[in-house]
Amino acid sequence: MSSKMSSKRQIKRSKEKRNQDKMDKAMNDVKKIGIISCCLLAVLLVVGIFISNEESYAADFLVTVPEQFTSSIRQVENGNEIMITDTENGHYIPFRSVFEGSSPLFENGISDIYCIDGRLGMPNSGKIYVKSSSVKDFINIAPEYSEETEPISVTADYPGLIYILENHETLGGTEDENYYYTQLAVWWYVDLANGYSDENNYEYCTTGTEGCNNNYKVSDVVEDNYDDRYNEGEYRFLNNLTRLDKETLSKANQPIGLRIKQLVTEAINHESDYAGDKGNIDINIDESNITYTMNNDYVETSLIRPTSSNSTFESYSVSINNSVGNIEIVDENNNVLDSSSISADQGFKLRVPISELNNETFKANITINAYYKDYYDAYIYKTDNINAQRALLGQIEKQSASTSLNLEAPTIPTPDTASTSYLVYGIGALVIIAGIVLIVVAKRPNNAKKK
Repeated sequence: MSSKMSSKRQIKRSKEKRNQDKMDKAMNDVKKIGIISCCLLAVLLVVGIFISNEESYAADFLVTVPEQFTSSIRQVENGNEIMITDTENGHYIPFRSVFEGSSPLFENGISDIYCIDGRLGMPNSGKIYVKSSSVKDFINIAPEYSEETEPISVTADYPGLIYILENHETLGGTEDENYYYTQLAVWWYVDLANGYSDENNYEYCTTGTEGCNNNYKVSDVVEDNYDDRYNEGEYRFLNNLTRLDKETLSKANQPIGLRIKQLVTEAINHESDYAGDKGNIDINIDESNITYTMNNDYVETSLIRPTSSNSTFESYSVSINNSVGNIEIVDENNNVLDSSSISADQGFKLRVPISELNNETFKANITINAYYKDYYDAYIYKTDNINAQRALLGQIEKQSASTSLNLEAPTIPTPDTASTSYLVYGIGALVIIAGIVLIVVAKRPNNAKKK
């Protein structure tokens, strides 16, 4: 009998323990709910500060190469290590210096310059080079061979040089190595454009002499080694790279030479990309679709999307000429854009912090320059010394269409956020009261009994 009573008491205590455990778990859940409610209140209070009613209002309403640069020569200390050499016969293509130009329009003030006339000397530093011709123009292949000779009347154009400038980085190498490889590609391409065969060397000749055609002819000099290119210390051929140079670059054991040859071949194949009539270029903005929005932080425009009737439209730039406040150029997600190169399929917005308006309205004058695929150009420069190289500027000019906009927002009243804020604060107050009640209830002793 005693054991039965004891067993009943144990069962009763076990039930009470399970009930107590359930109650403790419930109270813990209530505490969590109270804490979460207070956190939600904090979030709502912050949101209440920034929420505003947005209103929109309809608006009432290009890269250029320099005309000249100053030449400089930078010596390359390890040029002998960089130059391409034929290990079979010891023939080499020398590399001693880098031709550079300086102008405020160049990034960091300096640009690579490539020689066009390999037979001529490098210019002295400090010489002024002036823009002479587009590579798309037909120009004399050797304007004056020397002061004592008659000009060579043959002309050629060099649009493939644009392709080489666009793609020379594929040749690889260090900065100095890539310059050397690119210079060889430029010389080789110019030779081919001038009508010089890889199998021959060419010399100047006087009209009327045997084999002379337009003041140049195939040289009868047998080139067996590097020194054969000189006559009394002067480079004797019209072609920039000699027959042996091109033979060396074309050998299977010269991987970089083969890459140079491939780049030159591709430049010839792509000449038509840059030539001919490609149609008009234009840039259009529908100003009637531009609206303005104001919030607590910024006044901003709607998304502006430039368009063009030319299907090759690929990118554009946006520049701020003048404005009220420091205007940012952002995308549709308010990420700051690189305004010098925006993809044609991407729009932009202008925004300015309200704090910078100083009670003035949003105003900005901007210029948009549109750029088009293959509407590129490159230029040959020359100095007043006929014994100095003509020079290819290592910069591509993107032809552009341009338009300007004068933007001014109407007077936009400060958004009335009071009603919204009061609503948020009211909801927040109810949530915090509920949270406090739940926390108090949760803190009530678990063993408290009703009276």
